[in-house]
Amino acid sequence: MGNLSGPGSAPAEDLTPETRRVGRRLRAAREARGMTVADAAQSLKLGPRQVEALEAEDWLSLPGNTMIRGFVRNYARLLSLDPDELMRELDAAHLQRTVELDVSAGTTATLPPTVRRVERRDYLAISAGLILLVLAGLAYYYVPADFWQSQMATWIGSRSAPPAPVVPPVRAPADVVAPKGAAGESVTVLTAPNATVLSEAPGVRSPAGASPATAGGLKLGFAQPAWAEVRDGRGQIVFSGVSPAGSRRDVAGQPPFSLVLGNATQVSVEYQGKVVDLAPHINGDVARLTVE
Repeated sequence: MGNLSGPGSAPAEDLTPETRRVGRRLRAAREARGMTVADAAQSLKLGPRQVEALEAEDWLSLPGNTMIRGFVRNYARLLSLDPDELMRELDAAHLQRTVELDVSAGTTATLPPTVRRVERRDYLAISAGLILLVLAGLAYYYVPADFWQSQMATWIGSRSAPPAPVVPPVRAPADVVAPKGAAGESVTVLTAPNATVLSEAPGVRSPAGASPATAGGLKLGFAQPAWAEVRDGRGQIVFSGVSPAGSRRDVAGQPPFSLVLGNATQVSVEYQGKVVDLAPHINGDVARLTVE
């Protein structure tokens, strides 16, 4: 192994940190062998600037601790120095450069810019996480449970398919309700003998004594908070929103009516005085149907 100490030098373990600096030992060993920086760089397959940074202990110009240790170890082997001894000196030198403490003056530690940047990023990430946790807790405790149900029903309603087709006019005996259909099909309620369900044409006057289309029309009852959306025969929304428990809504408009109901098991529907059975139209907790 190469020994750079002169005849009167102290043993390696007695050398002061100033004389045991890794970069100085590497440079002295290279110069003792008559090697130039370019020669060392070519042998190590590094750039000349990287070799100069190693000898100057300019660690911030080199790519990370792992690479630095590899460079120093290979450089030591090239110069026939003890790699393990240089590793110990490297660790001590790096620690001394990372945190400089002045115990006698009571000063605080000085961290390199890279360490300060990492600590700042960690602090911001932790702060953001804590803020999100606090907001989630507030939402859980202070937002009513039925709010989330209504929002889910609104989301489902916004993704609904086009309005269900309306059943063609049907003649039936008085007070006959059409058979139950699948979810989303029309529900036709007939209340007069031989009545034909037809939308009144524009400009045609109703016979004397006849009730308007909205008289005794669509009524919604809510046993528990629920969301409902009602569109009339022109596709316009005539009612939409969340209704509280125990409330009722009278909906006016031009039939047929297309309904989307959230929390549908807690909603009752009457049309022209007749109760509409929602059970066949409920899928999950949402009902879709058309009444006319």
